[in-house]
Amino acid sequence: MKISIITINLNNFHGLLKTIDSVLSQERSLYEWIIIDGGSTDGSRELIEQNQYNIDYWVSESDRGIYNAMNKGINVAKGEYLLFLNSGDYLKNDCLQSVVPMLRGEIMVGRVESESSGKLSYQYEDQSFSFSQLYYYSFPHQASFIKRELFIKYGMYDERYKIASDWSFFLKVLLREDINIHFISDVISVVEDNGISQTHKLLFEAERKIILGETIPSYLVEDLEYSLSLHELKKSRIAKKLYSILYRLFCHFFII
Repeated sequence: MKISIITINLNNFHGLLKTIDSVLSQERSLYEWIIIDGGSTDGSRELIEQNQYNIDYWVSESDRGIYNAMNKGINVAKGEYLLFLNSGDYLKNDCLQSVVPMLRGEIMVGRVESESSGKLSYQYEDQSFSFSQLYYYSFPHQASFIKRELFIKYGMYDERYKIASDWSFFLKVLLREDINIHFISDVISVVEDNGISQTHKLLFEAERKIILGETIPSYLVEDLEYSLSLHELKKSRIAKKLYSILYRLFCHFFII
């Protein structure tokens, strides 16, 4: 059961070096490795060439953006599961050795750790995963093992989007089919905090709004946002205090 690790890179020599070191520290029989470089001019290509005997496929040429590069990797991948580990992100210790025996279902999601703060990503639970969670969060692609056949069946990443296409893919697949998804608490990779989704949050929100409009009827989105806002209000301290005041007023005027 081989994993295809797909790494995309563009002029990120030092980040790519970290990624290479972490991948080469894994058990070689567990994965194939694909590097899609966007025609870097900072020495990344030469670094790839130095390690080409440990890489199953690589190319260095111009592309049309992040998701075009990721789709190039999908097209040549042969593994049963795909893991997208971009340059600058790196695998945690010998994580593949522990994860591979656990791989099951169409999608299996672990956790990522922030390189600067050590903070861990959101922990989903198998039995409590809901659409409202997917509505607000995405799965970290650096810790998501996705069956390659899903891309064959439902199509690859939508290249119209610059930073939200992986969220769009998960949304499309999980809403339309009974996909078997599992979550594990293992930390799969350590990620940089200056990724494009972190530095371009307004763009992400704009793309997210377009994706929701194309995927889910507007009245369902409105209902969900309303119910979620009520749920958050109930949990807040202000709401609890307000409830306490209203309760006392009710008792004063209608009971006493």
